[in-house]
Amino acid sequence: MIVPKKKSRSADSVEKVYEKVKLLAIDYHFRPGERVNEVELAGQLGVSRTPVREALNRLSKDGFMSFVPNRGFYARDITPEGVRELYEVRMVIEQATFRFACQRATDEEIAVTAAIWEDVSEKQPEASEITDWTEIAKADEHFHMEIARISRNSRLYEMLDSLNSLIRFFRRIDLETPARRINAYEEHVGIIAALRHRDIEKGAQLIERHVSLSSENAVEVTKEGLARIYFGKKQAL
Repeated sequence: MIVPKKKSRSADSVEKVYEKVKLLAIDYHFRPGERVNEVELAGQLGVSRTPVREALNRLSKDGFMSFVPNRGFYARDITPEGVRELYEVRMVIEQATFRFACQRATDEEIAVTAAIWEDVSEKQPEASEITDWTEIAKADEHFHMEIARISRNSRLYEMLDSLNSLIRFFRRIDLETPARRINAYEEHVGIIAALRHRDIEKGAQLIERHVSLSSENAVEVTKEGLARIYFGKKQAL
């Protein structure tokens, strides 16, 4: 009988520090291009510099930081092109997971997945009147992650999960406008119908429309994100 090894206290500490610093990076508590002061960050977290350095190394591999030899770690930059590229990657992954879900998921799994969005829709007021749009953003992410899960492709699931962390900040901003939320509701209804009918072509078209972030919208989302980071505009959490 193989007994799984327990995590050491040091490994557990590194994991906790990683999760804390990752949350800070997701919400851009580090300004774009800003050098991260490891000593100061360690002091704020109440830990030694070692787990902070290990966490930053992992975040660098995850795309949240960049490392410059002999200089240290820097927070990722924000550009309209970069935001748009992330959404283009998301579109490709979600189209693939939708296709595999249509081919592999059971009717029961599809029903459970559809209920994730339908339950949220029933509990929410009119899309144009919603003030807590962060819940819509969470439901949107959860719904598409569930499609990835029932696609039975663990690699695609992991890729989408990682990508979602990189775009979560912008996803919330994108769904703040009433017009965008109304469109999101309608788009999800169509995606659910296509999933239930296992209509791969229709679903792929709807996902492309749902996920695509035009150059113009990417610029606006980026401007809003930078305004919140640099001018302290209150961010919904």
